[in-house]
Amino acid sequence: MRKKNFNLLRSFVMVMLLCIFIGADSIDVQAKGLISKSFAAKLVVIDPGCQAIENNKKESVGPGAWSWETEDLIGAKGALSETPEYDLNLTIAKKTEAALKKLGYKVELTRNTNDVDMNNAERSMIANTMAADLYLSIHSSGENKKDSGIFVLCESADNPYNYGTYSQCRLLADVLRGCLQEKNLDSKDVIETDDIIGINWCQVPNAVVRVGNLRNSDDDEKLEDSDYQDKLAEGIAAGIDSYFAQK
Repeated sequence: MRKKNFNLLRSFVMVMLLCIFIGADSIDVQAKGLISKSFAAKLVVIDPGCQAIENNKKESVGPGAWSWETEDLIGAKGALSETPEYDLNLTIAKKTEAALKKLGYKVELTRNTNDVDMNNAERSMIANTMAADLYLSIHSSGENKKDSGIFVLCESADNPYNYGTYSQCRLLADVLRGCLQEKNLDSKDVIETDDIIGINWCQVPNAVVRVGNLRNSDDDEKLEDSDYQDKLAEGIAAGIDSYFAQK
């Protein structure tokens, strides 16, 4: 009788242990599924800088600012290729969009064609209105033909138009720079600035990536290469993915 009770007890314990192990495994799988679903739901808004339509209207440099400026919305032209900046920016933005979608992200572009008429504040407001998790603007020009290389720009800690976003913007900029360098691209120092209208109007974590300078003949030659464009897009996508992993 005692032996029979012992066998029953042992069977009961084994069943309970089995249930615990099965249950634990199920919880782990479901948790991973939830994490993946949540991660994939991140919305990234990409702004291909510039456009084919010139707009000379002044816009406020930031919410509530007294200063109004006119920015060159057509952008630069390739020193050798004569490729318009607005066209190159859109090409790289679309390649970045494709790379991010492969990683499971939702992606929206502020424009899908060159024939648009949007100022910088309106582009940032798209990200604000959509409550995007991240906003990235892509440009490919410099102040003069001597400027070269890739720069990532973000707001400073003293930005008068945004509050509470600096740490995330700086993290994004640093991670983007690092991932571009890992692709053996000439990604230089992060630049903090409060003079860029698109940054000042953006209320979500954001950065500007200047992928090169079309006015510089060496950069222009690189930027014309499709494989080089792919590498840029992959580096930017990797940076965004790494940013979300570190938040």
